[in-house]
Amino acid sequence: MRIASSFLKTPALFIFSGIVITLATTSVMVFSLYQMRQDAMLQARNATTNLANSLEKETERNLDVFQLAMRELATSINTPALQRLPLHVRELVAFGAITDAKELGTLYATDAGGNLIFDSRSPVPRKVNVSDRDYFLAQQQSRDAGLYLSKPFLPKEGDTQKPTIALSLRLDRDNGQFAGIVASTLRLDYFHEMFKDAILGQHGTITLLRTDGTVLMRQPYHPADVGNTLAGGHSFPPLVQAEQGNYVDIAVLDHIERLYSFKRIGNYPLVVVVGFATEDIYAGWHRRAVAIGTVTVVIDVLSIWLSMMFARLLRRRLEMESQLQQLAWFDSLTGLPNRIQLQREALRVLAHAKQSASNFATLFIDLDRFKRVNDTQGHAVGDEVLREIAERLREFIHPGDSISRLGGDEFLVILQNCDVIKAMHIAGRILQTVRQPLALDSKRGTHITITASIGIAIYPYDGQSTDVLLRNADMAMYQAKSGGRNRIHFYSPEYERKAREHLELEIALQHDLKAEALSVVYQPRVDAKGVLYGAEALVRWYNDKMGFIPPDCFIPIAEESGLIAELDDWVLDVACRQLAAWRALGLAPPNISVNVCAMDLKRSDYPNFVARTLAAHGLAPEDLILEMTERAIFDEAAEDIRTSIEQIHALGVMLAIDDFGTGYSSLNYLQRFPIKELKIDKSFIQGIGDHASSESLAQTIINIGKTLKLTVVAEGVETQAQRDFLSRHDCDLYQGHLISPPLPPDDFALWMVGHRHVASARTMAVEIDAGHKAKKIRDA
Repeated sequence: MRIASSFLKTPALFIFSGIVITLATTSVMVFSLYQMRQDAMLQARNATTNLANSLEKETERNLDVFQLAMRELATSINTPALQRLPLHVRELVAFGAITDAKELGTLYATDAGGNLIFDSRSPVPRKVNVSDRDYFLAQQQSRDAGLYLSKPFLPKEGDTQKPTIALSLRLDRDNGQFAGIVASTLRLDYFHEMFKDAILGQHGTITLLRTDGTVLMRQPYHPADVGNTLAGGHSFPPLVQAEQGNYVDIAVLDHIERLYSFKRIGNYPLVVVVGFATEDIYAGWHRRAVAIGTVTVVIDVLSIWLSMMFARLLRRRLEMESQLQQLAWFDSLTGLPNRIQLQREALRVLAHAKQSASNFATLFIDLDRFKRVNDTQGHAVGDEVLREIAERLREFIHPGDSISRLGGDEFLVILQNCDVIKAMHIAGRILQTVRQPLALDSKRGTHITITASIGIAIYPYDGQSTDVLLRNADMAMYQAKSGGRNRIHFYSPEYERKAREHLELEIALQHDLKAEALSVVYQPRVDAKGVLYGAEALVRWYNDKMGFIPPDCFIPIAEESGLIAELDDWVLDVACRQLAAWRALGLAPPNISVNVCAMDLKRSDYPNFVARTLAAHGLAPEDLILEMTERAIFDEAAEDIRTSIEQIHALGVMLAIDDFGTGYSSLNYLQRFPIKELKIDKSFIQGIGDHASSESLAQTIINIGKTLKLTVVAEGVETQAQRDFLSRHDCDLYQGHLISPPLPPDDFALWMVGHRHVASARTMAVEIDAGHKAKKIRDA
């Protein structure tokens, strides 16, 4: 049923079906015609074979009669008792039993000189000499000639001058010398009479050949054909080498293609060949092919025409249904879904939220003082304003979200997988977008500015059903209007407070970032011997009104608001400038580490920005380490992230994974990306000594780093026990309050000076201790 319904809703399928039917009927037609053609050839082969067999039997029977008569004549001549009888008596004895042979031709015998001594045509042998005939010469010259069949010749006398052939047998004396021949002549028109009743078609032929290729008779009869040879044809050798067979060839005599069946005539050096012209064989097939092809073409044209007609009708119906659906489910002015379609979309989002245990936000949007626009500018302008606002609202809709016009100047937006902070952020952007001036008359430069009030309800906290959420969002919208319009109001006071705090932080962060009111502190990283390996740059924010704000609080706000890229660029520039300043003072931290986010890596110009920043402060690429979270590089679908990482690596800048073990923890990307460092998340470090699982995870990460030949860094090291544990498992670098808390630039410089003396003293102590141990070993 579902397939049938889909078929009836797809006009192209009707056309496709018509084409399929056309191909099917054409294929059946072609196959049928091919089969009929094969059948026509098979029937012709059977007919030619049967006719060749029939003619072979008839010809062999008559030749056997002649041969028997000839042998009886030879016997009567060689019988001594008959030789003493008178001639006419001897002729009666010789020809008395061969009446049938006389009807077919003439029998006679000759002496050694070729003169007739017995003649079946006359009591007194005719005075005819045949010593020049090939059938006489063949017997005279060879004792083993056997039964010889002559070439066609014209008789020397008689009332007929039609071509004749002769059969001859040798007569020998008692001493073996040649005594003459016994011969019989056979008129070739006998075969003409025998062949003429055969049904051959318009271009069919019957040919009687000697095995040397000489034509003895051909039907249809042409005197000029008799005596010609076919030995030059490429089909001749198989013809005389086999007893019987079939082949298709173009005739040597008339150049017509025929199907031939041939049969060897007994033991005689003769072959009968029956040929049917392929043109005649396929004549009936051609007529049927034209008829069937015409019918098929008519059916195919009719099928395609009907399919196109049905497709056209179905397309019109679907267009009409689409128009009706558009009128029923969509607003005719803005093209947005109407209230009816809204219910369907809301139920879909609600079902998804229940299934995935996620939140969604309902934004009720109402334009402020829109009635004044209609009253002062007219309804046409009001309609244009609504269409423009609808287009602007569409910009905030992503897959899974929905937007609709409820009527008048009211719109509803449903944001899937949306919490309070995201809802507040998007609602704020909607207010900014709506506030942008609308051009009423571009030629005159007439513009209008309009604002909106937005009420927000969050599932499941503000309602468990779409009706309740819509009502609460509507109530919140009226609260926004009561509060002065052009604002956002949450249904829940608690959400209102959190959203307001979030907005205030975002505004303050944006202000302080532009005023460069944030600061950067630096935390050292040391190796197992306590030697300074580098420093990590960490951003700090102190606001005059709100005091110190933790990074865990303002970094997510920066990411969500899009300020993170500007913040990261600022931190990178400040850190590189500070590293150059330290080196100018004679202090030389090996490198500086700076955090980057996915938004940075998605910028096509970010690798160039890094290169320009290093060059601006006179630093080399190896002076910088960029730290990324696992989440930043896990999105392999973002090709721009992969490209940025590869370009940064090509610069010579080292890359590190920060907070390893808390994100996706996929070992696959550690091999695909040019990572040089792994930083164990501080939550695992802090659990050392208290939680076996933390110790096991920390040890596992160290082992992974060693296996992949990566530098492993432990951050958040606060106790000596933690450091001892990490040292026992060969951790490479250490960072945390045990070494030093994050320090302002001047304090970090003092720390480097003091740490350098401490490290030198520690190194000297280690060397002295090693010398004592070596001395003890030598003394022992």
